[in-house]
Amino acid sequence: MDAAKDGDTIIVYSGTYEENVDVNKELTIISQSGNPEDTIVQPANSSDHVFHVTADGVKISGFGITGAIGTGCAGIYLEGVEYCLIENNTANLNEYGIYLMGSSNNTLNNNTASNNTADGINLDSQKRELEGGEILIVAVSSGNMLINNAANSNNDRGIYLDCRSGHNKLENNKASNNGQGIFLYYSRCNVLNNNTANLNSDSGIYLISSSSNTLSNNTASNNTENGIILDHGVVWVECGDVIGSSGNILINNAANSNSESGIYLYSDGNTLNNNTVSNNYYGMRLANFEDYFDSYTGDNTLYNNTVSSNYYGMLLEDFSNNFIYNNYFNNTNNTYFEGTNTGNIWNTTKTPGTNIVGGPFLGGNYWSDYAGDDTNGDGLGDTLLPYNCEGQIANGGDYLPLVTPAEPPVPATIYTVNSGAG
Repeated sequence: MDAAKDGDTIIVYSGTYEENVDVNKELTIISQSGNPEDTIVQPANSSDHVFHVTADGVKISGFGITGAIGTGCAGIYLEGVEYCLIENNTANLNEYGIYLMGSSNNTLNNNTASNNTADGINLDSQKRELEGGEILIVAVSSGNMLINNAANSNNDRGIYLDCRSGHNKLENNKASNNGQGIFLYYSRCNVLNNNTANLNSDSGIYLISSSSNTLSNNTASNNTENGIILDHGVVWVECGDVIGSSGNILINNAANSNSESGIYLYSDGNTLNNNTVSNNYYGMRLANFEDYFDSYTGDNTLYNNTVSSNYYGMLLEDFSNNFIYNNYFNNTNNTYFEGTNTGNIWNTTKTPGTNIVGGPFLGGNYWSDYAGDDTNGDGLGDTLLPYNCEGQIANGGDYLPLVTPAEPPVPATIYTVNSGAG
C-alpha cells in the first residue's frame, strides 16, 4: 500500500491477514484466487474499519472481511468517494458489512453481507454538527448501483438507505432472514427492482418518510410483520422535517404469506399497479393515524392488483380520497373498515378495454362476493348497486362491479355418418 501509486494493482495471495487497510489512492486490490473464502482480512484493531476507502476509483474484489466490531465500524467503509467498485466480497461478523458515507456513483456487485450486528449494506449521508446543535448535510450517498448482493442472515437490516440517500439503484439483491430486509429512511428517487426480501423478523421492504421511489418486480414474502410498508414517519433534526412517504410507485411486486399485511400504507399520494398480494392476514391495509400525525389527504391510486386468499382483502382505517378500481378481490373477507372512510372512489367510468377478469370494459373492481347480475352482458354488474361490501362502505361504493364473463356455449358436435358402399 505504501509503495503503490494511483492506478496500480495489488494482488493478494491466499491466506489470513490482520490489518486495518487505509486506501487513500486509486488502486485495484484483488485476491489472486478471486475466492473470499481463502483470502481473509481481519482488523488488527477491531475498533476500526477493515478497509477504509477515501480515494475515488478504488476496486476491492475477492476478500473475506470480518471482525470490525467496534461502534460504527465496517468491513468496507467508503467515505466521500465516487466510482469505486466493490465486488465478490464477503463482509460478515462486523458491526456493518459495507458502509457508504456520503459516497456516490459507486457499484456494489455480488457481495455477501451476513451476520453483522447492525446493517449488511448501509448508504448514509455525511453530516456535520454546527454550533448550537444544528446538523448540516455535507454529502449524500446517491447514484450508487447495488446489484446481485446478498444481505442475508441476522443483520439488523439487510440493506439500509439513510438520511437523504437518493437516486440509487438496487437490483437483484437478496435481503432475507434479517430484522428488516430493505429499509429506506428519508430517501428519495431510488429504484428497487427484482429484489427478494423474505423471512425477515420485521418487514420485508420498509419505507419511512421516503418519497418518489419506484419499487418493481420485488418479492416480499413470509415476513413476520409486513411485506411492503410505506410509513409517514417522523424524521429527526439531522434529516429534516416530516415529509411522508408519497409519490412512490409500486408495480409488479409480490407480497405474499406475510403474518400481518401484504402491503401497508399509512401515507398518501402513491400508486399501486399490478401487484400480487395473497395469503396475508390483511392483503392491503390503508391507515390514517390522526392522533399521531396530521391527517393524510389519501390520494393513493390502486389498480390492476390481485388481492386473493387473504383473511381480509383490504382494511381501511380512517383513510379517505383514494381511487381504487380494476382490482381483483377474492378473500375470506374482501373488506374491513374502521372509522370514517369518505371520498374513496371505487370505480372509473365505463371505458372500453380488457379488465382484470377479461371483460370488455374497465369499470370497478371484481368482488368474489358480489351477488348482483349482469343483465346486458357487458361484464359489469347492473343490480345491487352500489356494491358496498355488506354495508362496510358507508359512503357510496362500487357502481360498476366487474363480473366474470360467461363462458361461450360449447358448439354442438356434428357427426358424419358414412354408410359405406355395398
